[in-house]
Amino acid sequence: MVLENGKETCNCVKIHCERHGKCAECMAHHEKHKRYPPYCKRESRVRRERSRSAESEK
Repeated sequence: MVLENGKETCNCVKIHCERHGKCAECMAHHEKHKRYPPYCKRESRVRRERSRSAESEK
C-alpha cells in the first residue's frame, strides 16, 4: 500500500501521534486545522552547510 508521501511507510517525525501512518485521518485533521500542513506535504527545508573556512576562524 502506497501512502500520500509516495512510500510504503509514514515519514512523519511525530511517531507518537495517534494518526501516524493513517494518511486519511491525518489529511482530514490537517484539512480541518490548516495552520500546519501534514509533514509529508511540507516543502523540504534546505540546511546551509557551514564552510570550513568559517569554522577555522573560530
